[in-house]
Amino acid sequence: MSFTNNFVVKFVNCPIAIPTAEGAEYFEMFCSEAQLPNVNTAQGQINGIYNGAGQISYPHTRTFTEIQLGFMCDANLTALKFLQDWVDFIFSGESNEVGEDKTNTALSTMQTISSPRKENRNIRLKYRDDYACTIAITKTETGGNSTTERAPITYVLEKAYPYAIDAVPLQFGTSQITQVTAQFSYMRHYVIKNDITNSETWRKKNSSDGSILAPGPAGDFGNTSILSPGPAGNF
Repeated sequence: MSFTNNFVVKFVNCPIAIPTAEGAEYFEMFCSEAQLPNVNTAQGQINGIYNGAGQISYPHTRTFTEIQLGFMCDANLTALKFLQDWVDFIFSGESNEVGEDKTNTALSTMQTISSPRKENRNIRLKYRDDYACTIAITKTETGGNSTTERAPITYVLEKAYPYAIDAVPLQFGTSQITQVTAQFSYMRHYVIKNDITNSETWRKKNSSDGSILAPGPAGDFGNTSILSPGPAGNF
């Protein structure tokens, strides 16, 4: 069976430098919410094809709706800063609208606005080719060697960019992980499909020589497939 809490999001050719965490891309570790995009069509109607048939609908255009991505924030608010820089970059066609960068600055200094920006500055957009990128959302499943080894499908979103960052709620009370969500628009998407039903491919391998190990006990994922059920807990 497939589980909803196993997926990987990757930004390809992003105009903003992507942060890293423990050697991996930050958003592969901290993206906590995503959707596989829906498929929809715009339809038209035609009358009079057959006597008494009335209106007949037909599809004429593929439509692509926006998606939402959610990210857990570390203490440095890396995800929020990244999304804010990306949106600011979109509106930096003439003046630099990207926020200031400081390091190890005290709270009192952070709240002191010594040189406010000009009120009458012009704000122009960059061209879409400058701020849009490709987003790959891959649904993954547990394999014999890693929790994301099997990848049955990837949705590739072309010319994607964040058009809205949702408000981040802050409140006193029970501590919770700060999360930020953003709405992304894109031009269109296509799908890369992968057949993962070959159980031999995903069996656990020896880390030293790559040889396939003998089937393990229950819970040793990857020694079976949907066509060849294994013991309890072996998905």
